[in-house]
Amino acid sequence: MHSIYIEPTDEITTVVERLKGAPELAVALVVPRGATLLQSIVNLKLAKKAAAEAGKQIVIVSTDKIGHNL
Repeated sequence: MHSIYIEPTDEITTVVERLKGAPELAVALVVPRGATLLQSIVNLKLAKKAAAEAGKQIVIVSTDKIGHNL
């Protein structure tokens, strides 16, 4: 499994580019508390769609309580 460490200010477009460029089919997105990615369910759906289109599976690893609720 390949890990991608997301910066708190990374936009969804940056995350999608990094996800598509990951060398493995299984990818863990390590997201810090308060990151832009976890501020909207739309961002998570876009990440899921991009992963599906690239033939990858994603797992989100975070301690963000809002992210867990989404």
